[in-house]
Amino acid sequence: MSHSSDDRADVRDMLVIHEAFRQSYRRMPELVMGVAPGDVDRAAIVADHIQLMEQFLHLHHKGRDDLLWPKLLDRASERLGPAVALLERRHAEIATLMTDASVRLAAWRRKPSAVYGTELADSLEKLGTRLAEHLATEERDVLPLVPDYVTAEEWHELGDHAIKGLPKNKLPIIFGMLASLAEPEVVTLMLSAVPLVPRLIMPLLGPRAYARHAQRVYERSQPPDAWTAGFFNAQSDAA
Repeated sequence: MSHSSDDRADVRDMLVIHEAFRQSYRRMPELVMGVAPGDVDRAAIVADHIQLMEQFLHLHHKGRDDLLWPKLLDRASERLGPAVALLERRHAEIATLMTDASVRLAAWRRKPSAVYGTELADSLEKLGTRLAEHLATEERDVLPLVPDYVTAEEWHELGDHAIKGLPKNKLPIIFGMLASLAEPEVVTLMLSAVPLVPRLIMPLLGPRAYARHAQRVYERSQPPDAWTAGFFNAQSDAA
């Protein structure tokens, strides 16, 4: 299956999403352990963040399973080789770890004790480690094949799936998080299939929404204006 250069999937946005998951899950155990026992308000802030990333990760995996894997298995099974079995096994392990972390998160949110916090942090650390291994395998064995077998339109369906699945009031946070990790041209790629109005306003709303979110979750400022200026300067230079 061959495509023109303009019709080939550009997977750079997926690399940014993977990096967002890696960074977020790597920091979660420390966030949990940093909450003082009995501090229900702070636990709720951290738990809301973890739950948002959990939802995003679930949508990411479901979109890949429903929209990407069937195409690759049909069109490139001979090139995927043993990666299929390895990824399926790890995906099942991640699903189990996500369920365990979700149960422990609910218990800790209700009662942020030292015991529950330690159990949750351990569960999140295991999940983060397995997830990082899984994402590395995808980047090594799967993503390089995608442009040869998946069109740009088919690839954008993955992004549409996540957009429709996430709460609308959380979309600016997720976009701002991804944009903070991406080069301006990759941000443009992420916005390319988005309807006109959100494509115009998201570069303004997203960085600010994520800055507020990061300040609440990580208790430090995250400057949005530098990114916004850099993005629009890059657009002007490209025009």
